[in-house]
Amino acid sequence: MSDPTPNESNPGLPPGIPAPPPPRPNIKDPRDAGPTYGADAKGKKKKKSERSHPTDLYPPLKKRGGKGCCGCLAGLFAVLFLLLAAGAVVVGWYGPGRYVAEGYTVVKLEGTDATIDAAPTEPTFYIATGTLRYYAPITNVPVAFFGRELTIEGDFLDVASITGLKVTVTEKSRFAKDLEVSAAEFTDLGMTLKGELTGRVIKNLP
Repeated sequence: MSDPTPNESNPGLPPGIPAPPPPRPNIKDPRDAGPTYGADAKGKKKKKSERSHPTDLYPPLKKRGGKGCCGCLAGLFAVLFLLLAAGAVVVGWYGPGRYVAEGYTVVKLEGTDATIDAAPTEPTFYIATGTLRYYAPITNVPVAFFGRELTIEGDFLDVASITGLKVTVTEKSRFAKDLEVSAAEFTDLGMTLKGELTGRVIKNLP
């Protein structure tokens, strides 16, 4: 009788006996491991710039541009300021500034009330801080008026322009050429106009 053949898969066991299963590996359940991304291998805390996991916790981002709505209000005021500045440029060029650029002589009238009864001899631009009354009988040159409240009367043989909050043209006024009126309130008491009436008026009064 020959010697039994040893079990090749597991020496030391008699033939015919199967080898025992290998031991189960020691695998940790990740649900019980807890967070492993809060510190590095040496136990040092991570720096804010060393983000290595999408669930890293960081403080909420701070609001920029001031506290609360202050930043929004500052931006709104800046936009309004730019709009007002642009509007001033437009009004200055298409209003009084246009006549300065065209070479009109500028006459600034002091005081709250001003009266003119002598016509100029060259193109003239009158600026009044308050009320202006113009009663020159005949005006042969281009003329422009700017003020808070204006009353205009006389014969105008060249172009004329009137800009103000309240503008009144009397029945004794005659314009041989174009008349430009820019006013919040315009009162026409019966003027004679042979040219074209231009400008912008918010309210017309008879």
